[in-house]
Amino acid sequence: MADSSPRTDLKRRQFIEAAGATGVTALLAGCGGDGGGGTPTDGDGGSDGSGGGTTTDTKTSESFTLEYVDVDGDRAKKHFTPVIEELNGKYDADISLRFREIPYGNMKKQLLTRVGGGNAPDVAAIDQIWLGSFYESGKLMSFSDMKSEVNFEDYFAGFKPAVQQEGNLVGFPITTDVRGMYWHKDMVEEAGFDPASPPETWSEFYELGKQVHNPPETYGTGIIVASGIWSVPLFSTGGQFLSADGTTPKFNSEAGYQAASFYDAIYNTEDFGPPEPIFGDHSMPREFIKGTYATTPVYGSWLDFFARQEGMSNEEIKQQFGFGLTPHPEGGQPATMNGGFAWAAFNTTERPDIVRDFMKRISTKEFNRKIAKVSGRIPTRQSLLDASDVWENILWSDTIKGMLEHGGTRPVNNWSTVSSALNPELQRVAFDRAEPEQALQNAAEKFNSQV
Repeated sequence: MADSSPRTDLKRRQFIEAAGATGVTALLAGCGGDGGGGTPTDGDGGSDGSGGGTTTDTKTSESFTLEYVDVDGDRAKKHFTPVIEELNGKYDADISLRFREIPYGNMKKQLLTRVGGGNAPDVAAIDQIWLGSFYESGKLMSFSDMKSEVNFEDYFAGFKPAVQQEGNLVGFPITTDVRGMYWHKDMVEEAGFDPASPPETWSEFYELGKQVHNPPETYGTGIIVASGIWSVPLFSTGGQFLSADGTTPKFNSEAGYQAASFYDAIYNTEDFGPPEPIFGDHSMPREFIKGTYATTPVYGSWLDFFARQEGMSNEEIKQQFGFGLTPHPEGGQPATMNGGFAWAAFNTTERPDIVRDFMKRISTKEFNRKIAKVSGRIPTRQSLLDASDVWENILWSDTIKGMLEHGGTRPVNNWSTVSSALNPELQRVAFDRAEPEQALQNAAEKFNSQV
């Protein structure tokens, strides 16, 4: 049986990279020990009820402020206040909630600095690709003993690897997204293709792309050159980024070379992308919406957010655009990549019993239903596939439900190292400055030198 307590050994180089230069001193200063936080005794409670708490009552007359940190987005304090009220009814303590929002771009560095400085919040919504960095701190609380109580098997298979570290369950998936292909229906139809039936294979996609390519007014496609985007071509060729323990590159393989050729084809050999490869370009979704690109083969299901900002209604979005799986190579497999956040808690909390109870309650099926419904985001539980109230506000809901079974996630261990090694080499392929084989070998060598 795996150890139920998260590891406390620290990979110094990974922490320096994850925290950034400004956070290194504070981060390294707080790495001695796990700061306490025992495991409470579990009692009554069901696996999916909204009450869900099974921690034995601890009678005190103390006050406790549970600090919860989230990105500024759809989740709000009002969603969690009823849970705090339930806890107040159970514990002889004055429990309150301090809800803090941090913009996404600053969140990882701020949290890592606080964790290293011994000032971690009690609970945080963490981008799943950050979980490895936080796990290395030894400060994440383990919930392995709660798997059956929260019905962990109900989560889609694609989300489970990201929240489990060395046999420890260190997070609960909240909501997710999928990466797929968008296209302008009118452009596709004018080129003689069925706007309701997108291409399934790369060769069909290349043919469509060249037919709708009309520079400089419209380019056949627009795709960002980045390791996260590249995950979908990689998964579709049967490839993977790293070994299971996150220490050995696997992307420098025949599957990886084939996946990198997708960029090479779009920007060079088939030549139906823009003249300059796109990377780090946050204007890309708006450029697609206004028609600069006829298709975009790997983009997140949140593109509708940008369309609404442009004044489009849901009906207009579905009328103008199509959405489906990104084409895969001949002999390959349908694939998508799931992103999203996970709830995690820190074992430095003053009241681990209350925090564990809080986590159990917000990780139930019914709370997942509530958060997905109010946010309009995709739920992470299979049992909510038929929850009409959740899916009614999600565009292309039937398509997305089918895509979830093909979902995969990026590795959470050493992801920042993978990304920093791959991004410049994938860009070299797109700029026709390196063949896929040499570029990926270079990236593997860089990764190995940093881990």
